[in-house]
Amino acid sequence: MTTNTQDLHTSPAAPAPAKPPKRPDLSNRRLLIWVAGLVLAVAGYLIAKPFLPAPWQRPGTEILQPVAALGAVLLLAPFLFSLGKRGGHSQIPNRLFILHVGASLAGMFLVSLHAAAAFSGPPLVLVACLALLAVTGVVARVYLAPRMAATFGRKSAPFQAGDPALKAKLRALIDAKTALLARLDPQASEALFSPTLRHFLTTPLKSLAYARLARKEARLMGARQSVSWLQAWWRPLHMALAWLFLAGLILHVVLVTFFAGYVADGRDIYWWHLAAW
Repeated sequence: MTTNTQDLHTSPAAPAPAKPPKRPDLSNRRLLIWVAGLVLAVAGYLIAKPFLPAPWQRPGTEILQPVAALGAVLLLAPFLFSLGKRGGHSQIPNRLFILHVGASLAGMFLVSLHAAAAFSGPPLVLVACLALLAVTGVVARVYLAPRMAATFGRKSAPFQAGDPALKAKLRALIDAKTALLARLDPQASEALFSPTLRHFLTTPLKSLAYARLARKEARLMGARQSVSWLQAWWRPLHMALAWLFLAGLILHVVLVTFFAGYVADGRDIYWWHLAAW
């Protein structure tokens, strides 16, 4: 009896189960408050702008050019967050989403200060892209998110008796995906697998081939046709706007930095630049 008691006292205690990391949440109400705050801040700046000193009246001044640069960096942050999320490097994707939203709104405000000094020319396309990005993002979170959640388990078409020819095509497609997945990621399950950034970097050809098969399967299943057009196309639209904005931002920075003479078109080049081509 004594030995048993001693063993109980000397045996190491079982490790406590690890607590899952806390998942922060950005509620719809808070998101709308943040967006409303951005709108009010921009509106307040536009009202106050005529009364501000000269450096606030032109977009490339010693004040507004650094402001625009900081805003551009903040607007590029969501691309990095997306890479982290798609690459599987974050245990808490919600945190990346909140950083995505916060950096985007702060960047939009700073870029708005820069753009408001001269609402003209091609840069207006970038402002329009930013506005549409904000609208599509808010609509997706506030209006579409509950509908997308309700979609799971409620799409009746995939559970109905299908055309035998369609079944044969799907069977062949799934077999092809399974065979390819065995070479791409042997530990993964075909029913749950989706290529991540790691797969595209390490095995780009196999990953692209698998993504093509997955898109073909979605078309055969009628995935987009089973939901509303807004639910089916908001994300492609949001991503297209994001890449269009990125391309326009890079072009704008290159032009004002290296082709200042072309941008000025005979006017005074008053902003910082490296070349006046």
